[in-house]
Amino acid sequence: MNLQDLRDELATRAATADDHPADLLPGVRTKIRGTRRRRTYTALGVVAVIAAIGAGLVPSLRSTRPDPADDTPRDYTRNGLTVPGTVGSDKLLKAWIGDRGQDELSFAWTPQTTSVTLRADCSADGGMFGVRFTINGWYVGDAGCDSGPDTWTMGSSAEIRADDALWLTSPVGKPVQVTAQVIDVQTRKPGAKNAQLAVGIYATGPKSTDGPPTRAVPADPNAYSKDGVVYRSTIGGDTLAGAKVADPGRTEVRFSFTATGNRLVLHDFCTANAGYDSTDRPYSVSIRVGPGAPYSSTCDASSTDAGTGSSMTIASPVPAGERVDVVAQIVPSHRNGPAAPPDARLGLGVYFEGNQHVVDGVFLPERIESGGYDYKLADVRTAPGPSKTLSMVTPANTPYVIAYGSSPLGVSEHVEGTLRVGKSESGIGVAAGSGGSLGIARDPRPAGPAETAGVTVAVTGGVPTKGKLILAIYLPV
Repeated sequence: MNLQDLRDELATRAATADDHPADLLPGVRTKIRGTRRRRTYTALGVVAVIAAIGAGLVPSLRSTRPDPADDTPRDYTRNGLTVPGTVGSDKLLKAWIGDRGQDELSFAWTPQTTSVTLRADCSADGGMFGVRFTINGWYVGDAGCDSGPDTWTMGSSAEIRADDALWLTSPVGKPVQVTAQVIDVQTRKPGAKNAQLAVGIYATGPKSTDGPPTRAVPADPNAYSKDGVVYRSTIGGDTLAGAKVADPGRTEVRFSFTATGNRLVLHDFCTANAGYDSTDRPYSVSIRVGPGAPYSSTCDASSTDAGTGSSMTIASPVPAGERVDVVAQIVPSHRNGPAAPPDARLGLGVYFEGNQHVVDGVFLPERIESGGYDYKLADVRTAPGPSKTLSMVTPANTPYVIAYGSSPLGVSEHVEGTLRVGKSESGIGVAAGSGGSLGIARDPRPAGPAETAGVTVAVTGGVPTKGKLILAIYLPV
């Protein structure tokens, strides 16, 4: 083998080693990454590496990928911390552990799957801290900061699904930069003292069957699709009226449709806020539907299945049969705010709302989609608001969705409520000025025996003087 062949071989092996952080000692791994960046290999450097390997001073530059018969990833340990090779059914893809006093880690990673979970273990002096994750500057979520033996199994993590909009700009097979930063939970700012941080990126394994059923729904033949963003032709009982996705970097879309008289459900798709968490979003989407003032919507892109994201429901602006012109734009959330990023993506889908069951002015869809499955309204119960509680029996041996809440209860101050299903309980609250309504929330449930205690919605804060409490059950279609 001549010198150039040897150089090429070492470069190839360095590239392989970079994707397997547990393979090499941290110092050696750093040198290999530096070599890849420089792309220059001196004769002296080659000789030094060969000599070190021959003397047994550094590990061999061969991959330590497990044999096909045992594909369980190894734990990764450094600085007294360990990132486990597996967490439940999730398998470690990349691990990184920082030094004491280092509150931010940044490293390269090449994704080979679109279903991943990011986990962290960290400690810091004083206060309450979390870990903020970004990939190529795109905010992907937070994990807890609670160093201890149960850290990796308690579920404090950021999960990236296969339909996440992140993959539009960071596709499989393309190197990305991952950043993990310790932040104060209260202020959402960095600055933790004496921090130490460990990060693991895992391939998300099969989910437990204990939860409600979920699935990814493929685009149907009549769906609108462009550049990886899809608006399906039907979602639950709603039917697509029109949609448009702009080219990357374009901040406006326009299209038209013919009104049917039904209310309209607006689903925008916007990536301009990709680098910001929910507390600091500098961009909004302005949507004008027909004549009149525009509506303002949060700029968000939770899924490339864009009709399943956040939505806004409005009355039809014109009678049935008339044309409706639609314009959507990315705009600064505040006056004199920054212009949208040059790679921002924008889309809008408008759906005709399906049939509704109306209770004291509250709309309950007769058909919904939850977790990718269709459900139909099977039972609705109400009780006077002043009674403060309402219960019903849950179905047995079938998944179901609970819809719960109230119409306006006449509560002028803050109103609070709880939903109890068997032994589990969740809370809902609405600030003053809402008319004292709890609104309507949904809670999907897996199949199982009927709860002996049933399901109960109760007002726990505020004194209702009118209105109705509402409970509804949806069953699979």
